[in-house]
Amino acid sequence: MNLEEKVLEIMCEVFDQDEITTDASQKNCERWDSLLHLTLASELEDAFEIELEPEEIAEMTDFQRVIAMLQSKL
Repeated sequence: MNLEEKVLEIMCEVFDQDEITTDASQKNCERWDSLLHLTLASELEDAFEIELEPEEIAEMTDFQRVIAMLQSKL
């Protein structure tokens, strides 16, 4: 499983969705609220064994930015 597939899997779990696409963002995913945003960050930290700074978490507003942030950490 590659990075994108793993992130999509985590996002599906966090947002309780059957499917999430790579164009997912806070604007088009109605369940992506502030609480689930923090849950997503926590799940990503656990899954990839990284630590995200508050500023980094705040910047992760869509799937592509999540991927970019993870790539910079891995």
